[in-house]
Amino acid sequence: MKLVKKDFPDVGELVIGTVKKLAEHGAYVYLDEYDLEAFAPTQEIIQSWFHSIRDYVKEGNKTVFKVISVNPRMRVVEVSLKRVRVDEKEKKLLLYRHRVRTLKLLEIAVKRLNKPPEEALKVLWYLEEQFGDPFRVFEDVVKIGPHVLDDLELDPKLKEAIIELATQQITLPPTKISGIIKAVSVDGDGVEKIKAALEELAKTLQEKYPQVSTKIYVIGPPRYRIDMVGQAPKQVESAFTEVGNMLQTLQKKYKIIATIQRLEQ
Repeated sequence: MKLVKKDFPDVGELVIGTVKKLAEHGAYVYLDEYDLEAFAPTQEIIQSWFHSIRDYVKEGNKTVFKVISVNPRMRVVEVSLKRVRVDEKEKKLLLYRHRVRTLKLLEIAVKRLNKPPEEALKVLWYLEEQFGDPFRVFEDVVKIGPHVLDDLELDPKLKEAIIELATQQITLPPTKISGIIKAVSVDGDGVEKIKAALEELAKTLQEKYPQVSTKIYVIGPPRYRIDMVGQAPKQVESAFTEVGNMLQTLQKKYKIIATIQRLEQ
């Protein structure tokens, strides 16, 4: 099924291809996103003439190719396997998976609104123009909130369907923020005071932010590590910011000196 708006890829573009047939001088490749056939010359597949083309591709393989020539009039497209870097391959495969998943979700959405299936593809193209990766709209609804749809030129009922599907279908990896707390006291019972202050900090955070898991443990006095994990990025961020405010209050209560520094992930 054609996934992209244009009819032909550009030279240098990364494309998803399924190897259909191996020939004497190369491989015939079906370009999944364009519903086109392309050809990959042997010299654009193998890294060394000591290897066989079958050492690199097999019929039925789906992988990433780079377009090296396009002739729209003759409907001829040539692609290369060996010019694709590992990082390019990973990014392209992820984008392709996101395109396919987004289209499936949009097909469900338009069906609920009794609209033709082709409408889902049009919305997919529009979201790609707005976000680059169309799946981002579903992720952002969960991560940031439904208001990310406010400025999009979409049917209000379709927006509602997208929000509902995002809430039901999308599970984001948990957000984790870590920091180092430095706590010192010159009092004789300073160790006990610091321990009590950190225990109160953890307890208060758990009560105020029950959806955020908080762990505080000793690295080596006066350094303590705090890990905060939750599904809602804004909530975890808010909880971590609150740690600094709470430490100021606890300093006065327990007569200690405490600071926190965020660790970069």
